[in-house]
Amino acid sequence: MLRLVLTLALLATLAAPANAPESGPDSGSDLLGTPAPDWAFTRAVRDGKGSLADYRGKVVLLRWWTTGCHFCETTLPVIETLRREHARDGLVTIGVFHPKPEPHGMSDRAIVAAAEARGYHGPLVFDRDWKTLGRYWLDGHDERSWTSVSFLIDRAGTIRWVQGGGEYHPSADPEHRRCDTKYRELEQVLAEVLAEPTP
Repeated sequence: MLRLVLTLALLATLAAPANAPESGPDSGSDLLGTPAPDWAFTRAVRDGKGSLADYRGKVVLLRWWTTGCHFCETTLPVIETLRREHARDGLVTIGVFHPKPEPHGMSDRAIVAAAEARGYHGPLVFDRDWKTLGRYWLDGHDERSWTSVSFLIDRAGTIRWVQGGGEYHPSADPEHRRCDTKYRELEQVLAEVLAEPTP
């Protein structure tokens, strides 16, 4: 009987995809309810503004992404869908390009082409040296391993939802249960935040 229980526990562990953190340092739960740091992006690539204060009164969804990232390829189309569905409600999505494996230059044209090839057509900014990624996620947290992270910031500039890496999208596939769960969580928090009055 004990062998059966251990076998079932092992199978359950193996069946759970490791495509997004649920707890631990990469969950980002420690950041919920804290003021979002201002950003220090290298430059706006398409329709991005210079500071977070420029978006006061808007709900902002930031997503760091890069080329060669499977998780980014599956998540950017979701960001585009949310952008199209909720722009009139006050949502602004910003795709934050951060080059990997190490910081390096990239032209605006190449960044736009890469985003559009992945289905995203909204505002884009360039975080060449990961300065803003550091402010939001990495600085003082050597234990954090993901960089393809997302933050939902409310109209008052407070972080209300964090996805600490990996992918999120709607899916009925058991292999992507965590992706679907995280996406449904974002939908719920986004609806709550969009319904709140402008401060």
